[in-house]
Amino acid sequence: LFGGKLGEIFCRACESNKSDQGRIGHAVRKEQLSAVMCSVTVVMAFSFVPYVDWAAHLGGLISGFVAAFLCFAPKIKTRLYAVLWFTVGVAMNLVMYIILISYMYGDVEPMDDLKDVCGYYKQFFEGYECQCQKD
Repeated sequence: LFGGKLGEIFCRACESNKSDQGRIGHAVRKEQLSAVMCSVTVVMAFSFVPYVDWAAHLGGLISGFVAAFLCFAPKIKTRLYAVLWFTVGVAMNLVMYIILISYMYGDVEPMDDLKDVCGYYKQFFEGYECQCQKD
């Protein structure tokens, strides 16, 4: 969510501030940016607590930021900036998905305990009957 909000603020930063409404919008976005950065700092600080995965929080932040370009770029009033940031969003999403899928299929190996799924569940649940190996 915080990554998505950062992406929205980034996309809307290129809107005009020449009118009264534009100046108010810029002031509001500055306040939103400081609030979101404070929230991101707190979440990332708590990510280093034991049993909390900091990589998942960082990945969610980056994924939300990248996905926000696809959601909020079409709402930019200047056509040039809307097309530019939407194209950047598509490119960032493609790069992110290609890297993540190639990493997942090429470099990630399951734990040895999980190779025998039935054995894994039998060690934790008494009386577990495996259904996957029945003929």
